Amino acid sequence: MKKNILVVDDNAINQKVLIRMVQTLGYDALGAFDGEEAISKLNEEKISLVLMDCNMPVMDGYVTTQRIREMESSGMPEINITASNPIPIIALTADAMSGVHEKCIAAGMNDYLTKPVDLILLGKTISSHLKKE
Repeated sequence: MKKNILVVDDNAINQKVLIRMVQTLGYDALGAFDGEEAISKLNEEKISLVLMDCNMPVMDGYVTTQRIREMESSGMPEINITASNPIPIIALTADAMSGVHEKCIAAGMNDYLTKPVDLILLGKTISSHLKKE
């Protein structure tokens, strides 16, 4: 069964490139342009992993991740994730400044990649988080 990866990025070109990269790696992919849309997709689809842009309008990646983790903790039945089986969330950001990685982890993200994203590193990162499934 193919894994479905949600690419959350407010920039249409970045989202399209990331979706193509994910598909090149052999996964299915769908996109969301902000945190609210990402949460809707989690409610509608079986998602195996989320690639989360940190800086988006409406609801940024940090707030979205915190909201997803709260939903997992409360055991909301409408999403396919629970605290015992949390969805891996990988941060995507152009900001490589000191402290950003720690901020991502503190928000509940599992990993961190900087943009532009390297295809080989993306593949290794995704597979490291999906091998538990």
